[in-house]
Amino acid sequence: MTKDAPPPPRRGVAGLVAALDAGVYRVEGALVTIISLVMTFTVFLDIVYRSFATGESQLAAKLVTVFGWFGASDPQSLYPALRDHFTPAVLVLTTFFTGWAVFVATRRRQRRPRPVPHGIAAGALSVAGAWAFTQYVVKVPSKWVCASLLLAGCVAYLVVSARRQAWLGVVIAVLVGGVGAWFCQHLPPQYIWSQELSLILLAWLAFLGASMATRAGKHIQVDALSRIIPKAVQPWTRALGLVATMLFCAYITYLSYEHVFGPRGDYGSGEIRPATGIPAWTIITAALVSFGLMTLRFLALALDAIVNPRAPERELTH
Repeated sequence: MTKDAPPPPRRGVAGLVAALDAGVYRVEGALVTIISLVMTFTVFLDIVYRSFATGESQLAAKLVTVFGWFGASDPQSLYPALRDHFTPAVLVLTTFFTGWAVFVATRRRQRRPRPVPHGIAAGALSVAGAWAFTQYVVKVPSKWVCASLLLAGCVAYLVVSARRQAWLGVVIAVLVGGVGAWFCQHLPPQYIWSQELSLILLAWLAFLGASMATRAGKHIQVDALSRIIPKAVQPWTRALGLVATMLFCAYITYLSYEHVFGPRGDYGSGEIRPATGIPAWTIITAALVSFGLMTLRFLALALDAIVNPRAPERELTH
């Protein structure tokens, strides 16, 4: 076997566990991607709604402040003109030239001609699309806006996954689309729930990321003692460290379970988050799931270190 040859596939129970862990890791990766997209679009929709739902203009207000810095006698008198004329002109021109720039960049990458009339048309379409999208966000209840965007994204992901024959992606798209559409129907009409939902999703994103880091071997490793421990003992200290880490993760898993499902846990209390209506127990469940998976992964690493003792693969060198 050459030096760069991949290791032989595992068989038996070890191969089954490795395949199951790899499948869980793919699901975690898909969930992290979905959560990141939902957080991004949620915050974006909130910004759009807050910016255009009222007749006020934050840009005009900031310009009034700037004019006051430069000694304008009555900067507040400039606000109506800045709000009604200057701000819309800036937004239209920015959107127009952004659409034109995207058209030029796309044609340049494709090594195709970039006629000016086509660029102007792309800019005009960008302005029209931005105006239509803004009106849609402002005038349509948030539950329908979010449901439509979510279903459109899930359908696109389903089509791509089906073409690649990635059936796990198809299942995830169907589940996320169904659960997400049901959840969207319970949202308030505006976007007062956006910040709370983003914080809940951020908790899941952080804990799932920690679990994925464990699977990829990217977790923090304290190996400062590796230089003073004899080489012959290092395989067993590695196994001992993995066992200690596994026990710590198991302890955090137990605490998370008690916090959620214990006698005084969030699940039994029935507490509901005020803005989104999401049960409070779903937040700490992220820690329960994440540390539960990390416990199992460190258990597998510890067993492997005991059965096949070897020195740590990475040492602290700086």
